[in-house]
Amino acid sequence: MSKIKGFVKLQVFAEGSKSESLRPYILFGNGGKLLLYKKDDNPFENQSLKDFIDKFVYIEGELVNEVFEVETIRIIETEQGIMEE
Repeated sequence: MSKIKGFVKLQVFAEGSKSESLRPYILFGNGGKLLLYKKDDNPFENQSLKDFIDKFVYIEGELVNEVFEVETIRIIETEQGIMEE
């Protein structure tokens, strides 16, 4: 299982195609990003990830075909700043 930290943001997926939609991505400090998906969630709605949009998070899961499949996710931002692991 892989562990990652970053900021979750909605961004356009598959722009210009029939699948175009806003989907959750995790953004990294180095400019990289990964599409997020929670197993058994509707990829067009991403209900289980909505509470994490615009938050710093810690995620455990697996990278499968350039999509990070979320097993567990938790917010690591507090009013005082980011908690250290």
